[in-house]
Amino acid sequence: MLRIAVVVADFNEEVTNRLLASALKTLTENSETSLDRIVHVPGCFEIPMAAKILSLSHPAPHAIVCLGAVIQGVTDQNTHLMRSVMTGLQSLQLQTGVPVSCGIISAPNLEKALDRTQKDLDRGREAAQAAIAMANLKQEMTAPASPVSRFDESILLSRVPSNSY
Repeated sequence: MLRIAVVVADFNEEVTNRLLASALKTLTENSETSLDRIVHVPGCFEIPMAAKILSLSHPAPHAIVCLGAVIQGVTDQNTHLMRSVMTGLQSLQLQTGVPVSCGIISAPNLEKALDRTQKDLDRGREAAQAAIAMANLKQEMTAPASPVSRFDESILLSRVPSNSY
């Protein structure tokens, strides 16, 4: 059973509540997952720190879903914020080995952000699905190799056409 944690920003809650609802629906509909916990943070800037704390907890969740919304204002602060958050999340998963999925919407306005929480373009669902997929992939790739998986050159050579040399 995969334990999946969720970090959600409270800022722009009209959007993030929808993201959270669809992510939770996706996780509960999947029989191979259980919700580890939900952590609420003030805004997107705080998401990487909360995700890091979760990734260092014992036992760490198998994956972390991060949800938030950054809406463009009159300055370019949203660009700097998103770059910082994305860099932090990418670094975190590479450093800790805990998969982190990104369901953080960057949109020019509230309407466009809400559009990304709809049935066709549901970023909350997509983030939960990505977390499940990466947790499964990590388990598959870190499972002990079977003794039969030894490299056998004859298998490789048998698939190469004889006229290719």
